Amino acid sequence: MAPQQRGSDGRRRFSTEFKREQLARVDRGELTIAELSREVQIDQSVVRRWKHLIERGSTTAVAANEDVVPASELRVALQRVRELERLVGKKAMEVEILQAARDEVKKKPRWYGVSKR
Repeated sequence: MAPQQRGSDGRRRFSTEFKREQLARVDRGELTIAELSREVQIDQSVVRRWKHLIERGSTTAVAANEDVVPASELRVALQRVRELERLVGKKAMEVEILQAARDEVKKKPRWYGVSKR
């Protein structure tokens, strides 16, 4: 039987490495998709989906129970997250500086800096 894990929903989950190994066997002509599906006890359409996703380069899932996305899309999304986190950090520093300046202004008496006529 194949190396697998069961998800919280009870469905079997196969690793990307396992899928690649099995599809390599099919590509080498060791067995057909039908034979592989019987051996692993999954539908042929699942094996064809594995093949399609791997050919597209879509082998990285963001999390369990989510659709598989291309690694390039994931890389772009992670880069965008890093950029947004950097901007949030910069804005947080600006807020802290402005709050500190406001607090300093509040500490000084109102008449401070006002000329008496």
